[in-house]
Amino acid sequence: MNVQIIDNISQNMASILSSAIRESEDVRVAVAFISQSGLDAIRSSLETNLRAGGHIEFLVGLDMYITEPRALRTIYDLSHKNTNVAVYCHASFSPETIYHPKLYLFRTSDRVTSIIGSSNLTIGGLKKNVEVNVLIQASAQDGIVSDAYDTYNQLKFHQHRVVPDEEFLVLYEQVYESRKEQQRRTRRHKSSGRLVETLKEKVDSMQRPIPTHRDLVGWLGMVYAFLPDGEFTNQEVYAHESVFQQRYPDNRNIKAKIRQQLQLLRDLGFIEHLDQARWRKLRKA
Repeated sequence: MNVQIIDNISQNMASILSSAIRESEDVRVAVAFISQSGLDAIRSSLETNLRAGGHIEFLVGLDMYITEPRALRTIYDLSHKNTNVAVYCHASFSPETIYHPKLYLFRTSDRVTSIIGSSNLTIGGLKKNVEVNVLIQASAQDGIVSDAYDTYNQLKFHQHRVVPDEEFLVLYEQVYESRKEQQRRTRRHKSSGRLVETLKEKVDSMQRPIPTHRDLVGWLGMVYAFLPDGEFTNQEVYAHESVFQQRYPDNRNIKAKIRQQLQLLRDLGFIEHLDQARWRKLRKA
């Protein structure tokens, strides 16, 4: 089993999804929101998958009218042009509960990649936003895979799941545009604008979290523990590669992982970058 974290910082969801879609026989996507720009980011991979005979299925949420009608129309039209594409909408429109999952499943003959986290199928979720997603690659017979598909089926066969038609799409677009106009009118209201600016000014003056030794967990804490005081080089840290390998035997690229952790320690203010492969320790954790 392979487990990774995708945060749109070290790597983004768009590239991970694109690769998984191209390599999969069966793609299933259950997300709260979809935008046209999000679809465009993976469009070429979807087309590659379909040319190879793959199957693609979307479970789309419409709560809060955030999913763009144009994106919904794009998938709907694609499903009418290709029998290997299906789209279903969650249409409860209840203010009390929100359809909010982000579950991606990619299956080949014997392996399944599942991604569960915070990224919607929007350009923000795939590239721009700070997100946290867990990628799990496992055998199709693994229990975690079975659980993921059980969850997906609960979403797919929920009582509020519907198969969209032309009339439904038109009505949704009308409501979507009406809501957007209401939001535009609210933003134009002067008192609302002043409050927003006041809030922004307050945020600018507020204290930020200060990293401490409690934040140095796992790889980060281990690398930091081996850093000498004062100035040091990458090579001095690489000298402990065998210790790191014993701790994380499944990692096949220890030096790259060390470089990544040094960058994170720099971002947290524990070390500073002096020159190529040269650093200075700033404070003790």
